[in-house]
Amino acid sequence: MTGEYGVAVDADVRPVYPPERAHAVLHCNINTLALDRATAFHMLAFGMDPRMRSVGTDDDSAVMGLGSSTASTTTFLYDRRGPRAAPALELVGWTRPRTEPAEPRLAPSGFLALGYRVASLEIFQARLAAIGFAATEAAGGVPVRGTLRRALRLTDVDGVVVEIAEIPSAADDPSRAVLLSHQRMRCSDLTATIAWYGGLGWEVWARGEGAQGSTASLVLPEDPTFSLEFEQLPQAAGAPRPANTQGLYRIALAVDDVREAHAALVRNAVLGVVPDPVTFPMPDIPTGGFTVLFLTDPDGAVVELVERPRSTVSRPREPR
Repeated sequence: MTGEYGVAVDADVRPVYPPERAHAVLHCNINTLALDRATAFHMLAFGMDPRMRSVGTDDDSAVMGLGSSTASTTTFLYDRRGPRAAPALELVGWTRPRTEPAEPRLAPSGFLALGYRVASLEIFQARLAAIGFAATEAAGGVPVRGTLRRALRLTDVDGVVVEIAEIPSAADDPSRAVLLSHQRMRCSDLTATIAWYGGLGWEVWARGEGAQGSTASLVLPEDPTFSLEFEQLPQAAGAPRPANTQGLYRIALAVDDVREAHAALVRNAVLGVVPDPVTFPMPDIPTGGFTVLFLTDPDGAVVELVERPRSTVSRPREPR
């Protein structure tokens, strides 16, 4: 028999998921020139909590194009839901090679903005003002989950655009906490982009036409609290962005087994050319490191598959 989302199930066994299907958003990456300042900004402005920190002194980052001996410090910040129930914000400060400032000569990032959600813009804006931060209201609002939302915009210490959308809290969660909500992304061909992300399990929540053109909101069926908000925009020329470029660079998704996901993607030719997975030791965090697979979407945005079994996360089953 077939259960929800087309997953094969048997009355006496656990569901069998396609190995390439991502089941959760793990983190959104920002490369920063000033790790401590960036951490403090997201703590003060959005209440994010730094729960994990890893220092790499001699890592092999050749797969990222950065050489076989790199050094960096990574901090993972979470909203009040915590590591199992929500994605993290991953801040990376590169020291060898150093984080490179974003420059006009580089192709625009596929990531346009990091998105948070609040129940009340007025309450949030008053809190921002009280701690010395200023934000402007987005003219006409921003589309999130197929609905035009009132929103504020500000930039973080690395020039990353952060948008805060007003979305009512779930009935059983009256908290006015700030929650990591979405990422806004660009694409040159919305239909091709939807097909590519569909190969990893993303589904279309809504499609529409906005001030900038065609839009689509995509979610993972097993992690409906986070969305990718695509806008179809012309592709701008420029040199590819190195993996240590300042700003939003990649998003990480959880799969049960990276090597099985890799084999399925190669076998099915869903995403075109698929590189081999690699393992990054990180002995100073609870998992001890990660086995990952770096993919590139049709417009150059980096999507990282990370080995995290479903049993290690606990996402709500309904949108919140």
